[in-house]
Amino acid sequence: MTSPDPVLLADRQMANANTLAKTRTACSLIAGVGAGVLGLTGMVGFAFYIAQAVLASMLVLSISCGNTPAPYFAKGRSELFSVSGLLSGLTTFVLVWTVVYDCLYIF
Repeated sequence: MTSPDPVLLADRQMANANTLAKTRTACSLIAGVGAGVLGLTGMVGFAFYIAQAVLASMLVLSISCGNTPAPYFAKGRSELFSVSGLLSGLTTFVLVWTVVYDCLYIF
């Protein structure tokens, strides 16, 4: 049995990283709606975001990767749980959180 071509493997890992970024953005959007509807404010809202970001990474790790992320991501587990990765959807979260909160509780 031959080993996979390193170029194809790198292309697949880059595609997986792109899909992970899109997944994090979608989860941030959904969490922003949830935080806005729940009326969370201040640090409680940011704690809600961190909790959902960690939960989303854990779900990707367990469901999509089968607890072995090394074949799917170049940096393995550290790519799923890096600080920059966890904070990548923060601006989306804050925007949606603010708009939904304002629409429900201020206007």
